[in-house]
Amino acid sequence: MTARWRRVDEILHFGLENGVYTAAVLLAGTQGEVAYEQALGRLSAAVDSPKVTPDAVFDLASLTKPFATALALLTLIQDQRLSLKAELGEVVPTGWLPPDKRRLSLTSLLAHNAGLPAWRPFYQTLLKAPAAERPGLLERLAAAEPLDHPPGRTMVYSDLGFIILKAVVEAVAAEDMDAYCRRRLYRPLGLTTVGFNPLKQPGGDRLTYPATETGLIPGRRIQGEVHDENAWAAGGLAGHAGLFGTGREVFRLAVEIYYAYHDKNSPFFSFDLVRAFLTPPPGSERALGFDLPAVQEASCGRCFSPRSVGHLGFTGVSCWIDLELGQIVVLLTNRVHLGRDNAMIRSFRPRLHEATSRALGFFQIYRT
Repeated sequence: MTARWRRVDEILHFGLENGVYTAAVLLAGTQGEVAYEQALGRLSAAVDSPKVTPDAVFDLASLTKPFATALALLTLIQDQRLSLKAELGEVVPTGWLPPDKRRLSLTSLLAHNAGLPAWRPFYQTLLKAPAAERPGLLERLAAAEPLDHPPGRTMVYSDLGFIILKAVVEAVAAEDMDAYCRRRLYRPLGLTTVGFNPLKQPGGDRLTYPATETGLIPGRRIQGEVHDENAWAAGGLAGHAGLFGTGREVFRLAVEIYYAYHDKNSPFFSFDLVRAFLTPPPGSERALGFDLPAVQEASCGRCFSPRSVGHLGFTGVSCWIDLELGQIVVLLTNRVHLGRDNAMIRSFRPRLHEATSRALGFFQIYRT
């Protein structure tokens, strides 16, 4: 470890020793090249738990939104099977779509300003239904929720919008979203761990999974199963949560997005579409499927430029891509293993990201 990365290493070990997480993987680099990779801790709080390696497969939580649902929609549009200007009623079966949802645009759902509520405990209803009916039922329950605001006027970060967007992907692709993403997105990029329900995949039982929240599923520790209650009750595949993957493979996805943003000859993603997705709509606080740095106390710290996009996940994961400077930072942790009310990561993330940016050679301060 070189001297410039010593501060980053110290902060990572501080997080481990002070109960921010039991497992963490950090990758950081510029212009598509990894400059630093660290895996530390153990898969769970048990004293005999195996050590974390770079091959650990994390529950990516809401990173599902950009790296599965949004990219699935982008490729369907790229393949001319869908229009970014489409409305829900044009692409999903209207038999279960209430009239007030039929005019909702894909862009409003992707930008979280469709007027939908943030969250609902759908798992309570799902668990009463036969298991075979639950996946489709989740989307119908989300669509049946009344709008909290007129579409296009108020930004509310909403799981419900992305739950519904999964139905769009599957209606257009004519296959489930996991199968589509693996075939159209992940396999062409050489990715083998990114996907849903990893324990059900060939060889999935041989991978290592950091534990998430103890006791969420009565009687057992959660490892290799999605932590989010609504996604778990729906069978592990949802538009808002359920994706798993390693730090290296999340970094690769981020790199390809960065390349496509700058290169009109990207072999994977359309330059024009990536720019359309990563440019916030007028008046929006978010890009399509991606977050922007907050003006104050941004989770990416103060040294990511305003032209950055990223996302956080409830389990303690994040990815930030600086479209101007080229820095990419992927942090995967299992902070919920020590309790979902463990909020120490909120102050930890900005410290770590700022130290990482400085180690990469970026010192300019962009926000307070």
